[in-house]
Amino acid sequence: MLQRLCEQLEYAEYLKKANHESDSCMRLAWCMAFTFAPMYSMIGRLKKPFNPILGETFEYVPVDGSFKFISEQVSHHPPISAGHAHSDDFIWYADTAFKSSFGAGSLEVTPLGTSHIILKKHEDHITYKRPTVAACNLVFGNMYIDNIGEMPFTNHKTGDTGLIILKKRGWGGKGAYEAEGWIKDKNGNVRFNIVGRWDSYFKIIDTTTKKEMTLSTPYPKPPDYEAQYSFGNFTRQLNYLHTGLVPFLPPTDCRFRPDQRALEYGNEELAANEKFRLEEKQRARRKELQAAGETHKPRWFVEKFDELTQEKIYVYIGGYWESREQRQFTDALDLFT
Repeated sequence: MLQRLCEQLEYAEYLKKANHESDSCMRLAWCMAFTFAPMYSMIGRLKKPFNPILGETFEYVPVDGSFKFISEQVSHHPPISAGHAHSDDFIWYADTAFKSSFGAGSLEVTPLGTSHIILKKHEDHITYKRPTVAACNLVFGNMYIDNIGEMPFTNHKTGDTGLIILKKRGWGGKGAYEAEGWIKDKNGNVRFNIVGRWDSYFKIIDTTTKKEMTLSTPYPKPPDYEAQYSFGNFTRQLNYLHTGLVPFLPPTDCRFRPDQRALEYGNEELAANEKFRLEEKQRARRKELQAAGETHKPRWFVEKFDELTQEKIYVYIGGYWESREQRQFTDALDLFT
């Protein structure tokens, strides 16, 4: 789940474009394209992600160094991963709090929290909600993933707003992947209409000039992606652990998980045994904390009340990248040995 949260940053280049755009409604359009594009990679992704151990972490820096991302499993009941990314152009943060419900042969997962984008050049603070994700045909037929519901956006500095509506797939695939919406300026005037499909494109249409602009299309998939859990190039390299990186990582980084690594190498028996061992170790630590009258405290995030959204949110407290540079994670938990 920590790596899955990082997948929200796959199209981070759109936030750089947004930061250098002078038109505030176009800035919002690029931010909406950024949030829409990660859905391209969800098609065919039918496997359940690994549940992180409490205190587990994951970091990511792309080869070009364009941004830095850190995430941590901050809660076990309910399971919540918190993430924070920053660059010269933007700050992004969110968590994975959700509620789930079962329907007729489907499971729906609805994110509870609000995601945040700050564009540094213009000091825009944009918030948005992620859509409901439904796993359909769990009992009969071919299982598939659907994204449904509304994604509202607000630029709290300019007053511009936006909305993406994701249609629910009907019988015979009617409406599959389809999306529509709009972007309004601070006066409520519709500047752009939105049309899209989360399998292929995201477009805006200027309501005055009728000019159509395609802001996003999916990155190419590797030839064998269907044989590798339908992972694209970005996702498949997140768990890669090269020797030059090892000395800089804290022992809590999820790439050190022995069960995850064993499964990646096809040793399912070892993966199952290690998963059981890690979960038992987590239970033992929880009992020790309870006996001492203590509770787990996240290392890199703190829970706060957000005045902007009137919600609880996990905020990055800083210090991770400084500790990494000095290779000093002496207070890190021993989760995996």
